[in-house]
Amino acid sequence: MTKSKRIAALALVTVVSAVPLLMAQAPYSARAKEVGMHLKCMCKGCDMTAGGCAHPGGAFSGPCETAKSELQEVDGMLAKGMSEQQIIDAFVAQYGTIIYVEPPKHGFGLVAWLMPIVYAVVGLALVIFIVRKWYFNRPIAQPAVPAGTTTEALERARAQAARDTED
Repeated sequence: MTKSKRIAALALVTVVSAVPLLMAQAPYSARAKEVGMHLKCMCKGCDMTAGGCAHPGGAFSGPCETAKSELQEVDGMLAKGMSEQQIIDAFVAQYGTIIYVEPPKHGFGLVAWLMPIVYAVVGLALVIFIVRKWYFNRPIAQPAVPAGTTTEALERARAQAARDTED
């Protein structure tokens, strides 16, 4: 193989490997991706945020077209001077509350934040109640008395044991 063929092959490999890198340039800003981390990807194919959509595995790995369009829309809203909360509110108006990645910390969404704490407290109280009940209702050990033994025979056996252990 001549030197010119090697150079041509190297150039071809370089161009072919550089094309995906150039194509992967995001058509949205880093700020749009940051805001997109608070919005759910609406492609129905993943449960990721729009800013973090990656569709891992398979032949395709990277942000889906739905996430890209959401981020481009966020970029347009940022260009208009809208705040992050205004953008999120606009997406909620468009898609409904399903767009939230995490529930809001006010109103009915506050229930989703408080219920794990309530469940933990109730569970701990239940465990304490059951353990205390087991502890205070445990059977007291009684000496084993053979059936048919009278109290008189028991007293004679105790006296005999006392005499035998005096030494």
